[in-house]
Amino acid sequence: QLPQGYFWPGDNPARQAADVLKLSQFIGEFEKPKFFEYQASICTHSRNGKIGCNACVEVCSADAIAHDGDHIKVTPNLCVGCGACTTVCPSGAISYATPRPPEMGQRLKTLLETYAQADGMEAALLVHSKNRGAELLLQLGRQARAKGKGLPARVIPLEVHHAASTGIDLWLTAVAYGATNIAVVTTAEDAPQYVTALQEQMRLAQTILTALGYGDTHFQLVQVEHAAELETAVHALVPGIVPQQPATFRVSGNKRNTLDFALSHLMQHATQDVPEVIVLPAGAPYGKVNVNTERCTLCMACVGACPTSALMDGADLPQLRFIEKNCVQCGLCETTCPEDAISLTPRLLLTEQASEAQVLNETQPFHCVRCQEPFATASMIESMLLKLSQHGAFAGNLERLKMCADCRVIDMMEGQPETNITQVRPPR
Repeated sequence: QLPQGYFWPGDNPARQAADVLKLSQFIGEFEKPKFFEYQASICTHSRNGKIGCNACVEVCSADAIAHDGDHIKVTPNLCVGCGACTTVCPSGAISYATPRPPEMGQRLKTLLETYAQADGMEAALLVHSKNRGAELLLQLGRQARAKGKGLPARVIPLEVHHAASTGIDLWLTAVAYGATNIAVVTTAEDAPQYVTALQEQMRLAQTILTALGYGDTHFQLVQVEHAAELETAVHALVPGIVPQQPATFRVSGNKRNTLDFALSHLMQHATQDVPEVIVLPAGAPYGKVNVNTERCTLCMACVGACPTSALMDGADLPQLRFIEKNCVQCGLCETTCPEDAISLTPRLLLTEQASEAQVLNETQPFHCVRCQEPFATASMIESMLLKLSQHGAFAGNLERLKMCADCRVIDMMEGQPETNITQVRPPR
């Protein structure tokens, strides 16, 4: 997609004339809006040269987002404001700023509360872009005055800058507020990766609602090019089940907090017994970290790589702990682990255990053979002895591998016999 303010009419005379007319109306100075906010500290893109989540880079159709060390770099003058990056971001590190999530949440809340106060039933939100989507709605209105049916009375149009700018956090919030349908209109102006991203988000959101007993008709991606197709699609919408009591919480600036609020309300008013675990499709932003304890040496490389504090060490004990609620399934722990001991399982754990630290692996501490202070794990020392026993630098001094750093230096300086290089590799 071309950046805002750029024109490329090609050989089409009609587009050339239209673009010239637009350019003739550009007078004065204009400030390009910044459509996003970026919080690098919780970005799950990369750590220590290892790539984790690459969703925003892959979904951007304007090539505005690129890899930049352990984070991403957004080129503002290339950004077209589609918001797809904010939709697919699992941690909320990149969020939409035009409008901000709390502002959009207040808009949703006001629309649905006003509709309910007017005795409206089975509210359906029709999310559309301000460009082609708005044009189709105008055409649908004109046809309704002539011979068409127009929009059903229960369908509430919701204009946004771009169809891809809303996602699972706002959609589940809308259902918690009382929306029986969220239909998103896409047209030929939308890049294929936007359509794919919206489909994946809807599949994830619907999986959660279905597991909680709310049915399976809440989310629809309406792909149309003509007003008649849009009319047929909106009249075919089947209302989904919503909580008997609408939610009152406000949308947070933090994406994960908003999801927590929405899920909590939906669970509280579920129409059936809430399951302990919901199995989610691949790529979901919730899940479990599995550790092969036979391979894991508790080196804690995964803890250093985790940007959301889902993985933690045991402070005073050689333990690897995990808080599932914090995990966004970015895969950084999996790609960082030097022993290939970690795998991921997408799922949504709905019990209190999700917020509690679980011990994934633990072992006995290894005490320095000289000062008796614990300085490593037994499994790590065993691994080092196995890998370095034949190394020329350590073959004659294996006991030093069993010492802490201070004692190792002291032992070296006490004049104990050292292995001569000629003993390791005789002169030719």
